[in-house]
Amino acid sequence: MPGISIETRDPEEAGALCGEVYFPHRLTVLHDRRRFRMSLTAAGLGPVAIGVLGYAGEVRIETGELATSYEINVPLAGRVHTWTGSERVLACPDTAAVYRPDGCSTLQGWSGGGELVGLKIDRRAVETGLADLIDAPVRGPVALSPVLDVGRGAGRQWWTLARSLLTLIGDPDGPLARPLVARPLAQAVISGLLHAVDHPYRATLAADPPSPPPAAIRKAVDLLEGEPQTPFTVVDIARSVGLSARSLQEGFARHVGVPPMTYLRQVRLRRAHADLVAADPARCGVAEVAARWGFTHLGRFAATYRQHYGTSPSETLRSVD
Repeated sequence: MPGISIETRDPEEAGALCGEVYFPHRLTVLHDRRRFRMSLTAAGLGPVAIGVLGYAGEVRIETGELATSYEINVPLAGRVHTWTGSERVLACPDTAAVYRPDGCSTLQGWSGGGELVGLKIDRRAVETGLADLIDAPVRGPVALSPVLDVGRGAGRQWWTLARSLLTLIGDPDGPLARPLVARPLAQAVISGLLHAVDHPYRATLAADPPSPPPAAIRKAVDLLEGEPQTPFTVVDIARSVGLSARSLQEGFARHVGVPPMTYLRQVRLRRAHADLVAADPARCGVAEVAARWGFTHLGRFAATYRQHYGTSPSETLRSVD
């Protein structure tokens, strides 16, 4: 989804535009229509779309079955009453409402105005991602709990990760949209959700995975060393060597000492270092090299680089004869 920014005072237009980004719905204005205002900014990251939706006063939103997506809504302030199927959730900044594809939903709130963060996640990506994690078929839709505590524990960790996607709204063509960053980040949001919210497969996810053969881990290491420019996710790597994602993680912890994505970042850091050593400082800057290898935050890149090489990236670049 390209980045969009919408603001309107027309309820009919608001319903139509918001429905194009999320789901077709019926919008009922429960306050003075002369004061009505809707705003929506949104951007997409592969199978994950995130938006900030705001209304100036109380409204009710009613949808049919979501069909092709799961949805997670978290108000940034205030409360929103939501119903998904027969389940009722009072969503607030510490409590997310979760919606399945096979249920109708109703949202009512914004009596004092305010905004809500909505994440729309492709159904196939969720169900395929879960199957990869447990190394078993998943017959969807997955019965995700309609409520997720994002104020503590695993839910809070997931929400911290998911909120990082808000950067996309202000800069939809920026560093987060680069494939080296975007694909793993979207996969992390989906996997993190599956580890944070309750569902019938949680016990399987919590069980220790089988220990993989060392040869498969060596093959994975060779893959990352040979193709660090590829926008791998953990699932991609696992599939390439015939393992489940959990078995791959277990094997890297046992035989390599770091997670596979951490190892991949180390390989990319070495490639960035080599590029800086070889670069002409008159033609190439640190930011260009960092972005080439998926490092989107220059401050963190510089700190990590100094930790590994004892000097700054800019000093390495300037040291070229």
